[in-house]
Amino acid sequence: MELRHLRHALALAEQRNFARAAETLHMTQPALSRSIQSLEQTVGELLFDRGPREVTPTALGELVLRHARGLLLAAEELERDVQLARGLELGELRVGVGPFAGAALVDVPLGQLIQRYPQLRLAVVEAPWQELPGRLQRREIDLVVATVHQLEGQAEYEFLPLGDHPTVPLCRAGHPLLSGPAPNLSDLLRYPLAGPHLPEEARQQLFRLMPPPLRRSTQEHLRQAIVCDSSAMLRNILKQSDALTLMPLFIALADLYAGQLQLLPLPALNVRGRFGVAWLRGRTLSAPAQQFIQRLQAHDQALSEQEQALLATA
Repeated sequence: MELRHLRHALALAEQRNFARAAETLHMTQPALSRSIQSLEQTVGELLFDRGPREVTPTALGELVLRHARGLLLAAEELERDVQLARGLELGELRVGVGPFAGAALVDVPLGQLIQRYPQLRLAVVEAPWQELPGRLQRREIDLVVATVHQLEGQAEYEFLPLGDHPTVPLCRAGHPLLSGPAPNLSDLLRYPLAGPHLPEEARQQLFRLMPPPLRRSTQEHLRQAIVCDSSAMLRNILKQSDALTLMPLFIALADLYAGQLQLLPLPALNVRGRFGVAWLRGRTLSAPAQQFIQRLQAHDQALSEQEQALLATA
């Protein structure tokens, strides 16, 4: 019984369709059919009932699939342990990041890592933050870089905090709000607010960190007109419109230095984004993961210093 046949059977059970399963496996449908038939010949019975619209596992098929998941996971862990023993040169690192702040934190340290170890296999999984804990649990990724509220304090994860970063109000260069006196809340309400999707818990946490007068006014009047989970796309939206945003400062440093975005002249919000890196508790960090975390910490510190320097001159 070959592991590849078991992997094919799991994909077919998930997709319930030969064509879709073949597509996810990046193989042809006839090749997948032959693989499943070979597995059924090895077992001696049918593992799937072929209906006109759907393929479903038989009772024996369900039994085989249950064992297949454990066997494949054990094989992946064995391969990972071998890579741990072989070190950085032939290892692999899979990092999960959200498309907003996480993606903006990891690009430099990942580039530094692959420059130092060009034989390293590197996979960056950019996904909605809600999906990342599940991928970590399924061992599809080794590390997650995320905001503190997403993973800190959960028993199944080890969590290493990074620095805090100020959240600042931003607009495009030449925005009407920059040409007159310092804007108040009623001035801000004339323009659309853009930002990532925030769960209610994160929204309330943001409000709690604001000064009380601003908190009350913001909760009553401010609404998010543009929801965009990509920080790169959001910055481009700002450059082409009069939309406003609140964003961790490090994400916009390059645009601020280039003069394409500007800080809105508002009182300090005293809102700071807290980020960190997480992995499964009890799982040994590989040499590539350890090297990445070291570079991530150094890059995070450098970003904090750039933020402080920029705010000192604002």
